[in-house]
Amino acid sequence: MKAPRLALPARLVQSRRASLLLFGCTLGALVVAAVWFTLARGSLGNAYDNVGQREQALGAAQQRLQEARLRVQLADGARQLVTRASNGGYLAESWGERLINLNQAPLGRAEGNELLDGVARDPARLFGAEAFEISVTRAEDGLFDLPPPRSPPLLVTLRGTLLFRTQVQEAP
Repeated sequence: MKAPRLALPARLVQSRRASLLLFGCTLGALVVAAVWFTLARGSLGNAYDNVGQREQALGAAQQRLQEARLRVQLADGARQLVTRASNGGYLAESWGERLINLNQAPLGRAEGNELLDGVARDPARLFGAEAFEISVTRAEDGLFDLPPPRSPPLLVTLRGTLLFRTQVQEAP
């Protein structure tokens, strides 16, 4: 009976060693898993940062694409406008330009009529006014009343660009 008694402690020793070995392996696996988890969590944060940067880049690229499409539409519209202007005889080389700048200039009514007739739109000229003002010099006079023969002059302010044809375009 002595043999089984001695075998029992050897089994316990082996069992204890096996338990410690199993515990050591489990602890090592736990440490490896913890290190892996920490690294994976850091990588996940980097992945989220990369996704955010990519989404920002995508949004910026989509905005640039939209702007490019708008520029293409504007260029097409400008081409159509140039074509229509060319067909209508409004080519830039067919026109001259004169700047007009009268500031509170006194003019008689006949001269004022001639000036206004000179800037009136017709097929040979266009006027783009920046400022236009016409007034009488006395409060009792009126612009639309028949003036006395020796009436004071009108005050005229006229500022703008007069475009006039320099050559007649032939019909296509």
